[in-house]
Amino acid sequence: MMWIRMASMLPLPFISKNNTSGAIWVFLSSMLAGLVLSADQSIADLVSPYGGETAPNFVELSVEADQVRVVLEIDLSDYPIFVIPDDGSGKSLAERTGQNLQIWADGVELTGTTNTIDVRPRISRQTSLSAQYRPRPRSKNVIYVRMAFPFSVKPERITFVPPLNPDGIPMASIGVVAEHMGVPVTDYRYLSQAETMLPDWNDPWFTRFENPNLTRHHKSPMMSFLAVEPRVVRHEIILRLKDFETWTDLDFGRAERLPADQVAGIKSDIADFFATRNPITIDSKPMTPETVQVSRIEIGAEGLRVLPDEAEANRNTMLLGVVLSYPVGALPDRVDLGWELFPDGLDVIPITLTDPAGAVPSQIYEADPFVSWNNHLTSWMEPKTSPVVVTTAGVAQVPLFAFGLGFLSLICVFLSLRRTKGQRFFFLGLTGAFGAAAIAIASLKGALPFAKAPVPDEIAAHQIVEGLVANIGTTMLETQDDIAATAMEPFVEASNRDQVQAEMRRALSVTLPSGALARVEGISDLNVESFMPGRARNQHQALANWTARVSGGHWGHLHRQAVVYRGVLDVSRRGDQWMLDGLTIVSSKTGGEVQ
Repeated sequence: MMWIRMASMLPLPFISKNNTSGAIWVFLSSMLAGLVLSADQSIADLVSPYGGETAPNFVELSVEADQVRVVLEIDLSDYPIFVIPDDGSGKSLAERTGQNLQIWADGVELTGTTNTIDVRPRISRQTSLSAQYRPRPRSKNVIYVRMAFPFSVKPERITFVPPLNPDGIPMASIGVVAEHMGVPVTDYRYLSQAETMLPDWNDPWFTRFENPNLTRHHKSPMMSFLAVEPRVVRHEIILRLKDFETWTDLDFGRAERLPADQVAGIKSDIADFFATRNPITIDSKPMTPETVQVSRIEIGAEGLRVLPDEAEANRNTMLLGVVLSYPVGALPDRVDLGWELFPDGLDVIPITLTDPAGAVPSQIYEADPFVSWNNHLTSWMEPKTSPVVVTTAGVAQVPLFAFGLGFLSLICVFLSLRRTKGQRFFFLGLTGAFGAAAIAIASLKGALPFAKAPVPDEIAAHQIVEGLVANIGTTMLETQDDIAATAMEPFVEASNRDQVQAEMRRALSVTLPSGALARVEGISDLNVESFMPGRARNQHQALANWTARVSGGHWGHLHRQAVVYRGVLDVSRRGDQWMLDGLTIVSSKTGGEVQ
C-alpha cells in the first residue's frame, strides 16, 4: 500500500491548474497499485516505424535554443513503466513520473524538471494514412506530463532514450514527433530505441536524425509539383520566406515576427514574382499563367495545412505555397518546364509529375534545370458531354381515342362478315377508314393536344437522371464560362444555360484549401426518388440524390471526398433526347475525406 500513500502526498506545484482535484490521484494511485502487483515485466511489441499516432503512449519533443521541451502522454495501463523506483530520497510519485525517459546532450545526461502532470483525455492524432494502421488497445484518458530539460550550450547531438529493459528492448510502445526551433523534423514515428538528433542551429530545416526512418515527408526547403489534368496544367511550388528574401528585398529589417498586413503584402509580391519565373511551354507553345494563388502553409506530422492570413507569422519558419494555373482545352501531348530558382546551398529541387495515371517523382538539377512531361497514356478518353438519349422512356401509351377507332374497326370487320355483298363493302370501307385513323393518331400522338405524354418507367427515369448528372460532372471540369457553356450544348437549351450554370457553380463546386476547385471522379449511389410530369406536355420534374467522388491535389497532397447531393432536375423531352431545363440543389453533405 506504499504506492497509495505516496500518491496522496503529491505536492501541489506539480498539479496542473486544469485539474487540481486530489481525488484523481487517489484513483490513479489505487489503479497503479493494482497494476504493479498484477502486471509482469511486459515488453513492447515490435512495430513499424510508421503510424506512431496510433501508439498507446506518445511523446512530443521540441528542441529550443536553451532547452528540450517534452510532452508525454502515458496510457493508464502502462503507467508503472514510466515511474522510476523510490530510492528513499523522498521524491513524490509525480516527481518520479517520466524520469526514465532520458535525454543526453553531447554525451551528458540532462536533468528534467516536471512542470505539469495530471489526467487528461487523449489527444486525437490523425493523418490520411491512419486508417492503414490498426490502433493498439488504448485508454481513453492518459497521464499528461510536461517536462523541460535545459542546457547551457547548444549541443551538436541530442539523444533520446525511451524506457528499455536490460536487453535494450523497449518496455512500451511510444509514438513520437519531433521539431527543432518550430520546424518539424519527423512525421508520426515510433521511439523504440535510443535515437540521436543532429540539430542544424544555422538552419533548423536541415536538422535530422541519424536514423533515416525518423524523418518527414516534405524534406526539401523548396519543392515543385507539376500536375497535368484534362482541363488545366498546374505548377505548384512550396518555398520558404527565408529563401524568397534572397531573391528580392522585402525591407523587413531585423523583425522576426510579421503581422497580418505584411503577410498579405508578401503574398502579393510572391504572386507577381512567380508569374514570370520558371517558364512553361505546352505543346511547344509558351504559356503565361491565367491565375497565381499564394497561400501561407504549414507542414507538420498530420500533413500540409493552409493557415489563415490573420495569424502572425514567424519570419524564419514561414512557408508559402504557390499555385500557377494554365487552362488547356484537352490533355496535352507535352509539357516542358524550365526551372530558374535555386536557394543558396541547394542544387537539386525535388519535383513530382502527376497525370491521370498517377504521380512520378523526379528531380531538377542546377546543371540541367529542365524537366518534361510526355503523354504516354494509351487508354485515355477525353471527358466530354453527350446527348442523353433514352429510346424507350417507359411503356408506350397509345391515346384512348386511337384505341376506340381500332375497336370500331374490329366491329366493322365482324359486321361485314354477316352482311350482304353490298353492305359488306360498306363495312369494309369503314374498317379501313377507322383502322387508318387509329394508326395515324397513334403515330402522331406526341403532336395531339389531347394525347397523354408518356411517363418514363423506373429504369428509364434512372437512365435519364444518370446521363444528365454525368454531363453536369463533366461540365464542372471546365474552368472558363464560355467553354462550360459550349459543353452544355448537348443537354441544356441555350435559354436555360445561364441559370443551370450559375446553380452548378454555386452548389456543386468543391473548393480545396488552396483555393483550387476539386474535380468529379465519378458518380455513384444514384437514387431517383420521384419522376413526375411537369406543367407542360413532355416536361417532367425529377427529385434525386447521388454521391459525387471529387478529388484535387495541392503541393503533393491529394484530397478525395465523397459529397452526397440532393437536387431537383427539371427535364424535358425532344423526341428521344432529354434536356435539362433547370437545376436546384436542395442539400449537400460531405461524407469526409477518403483515400
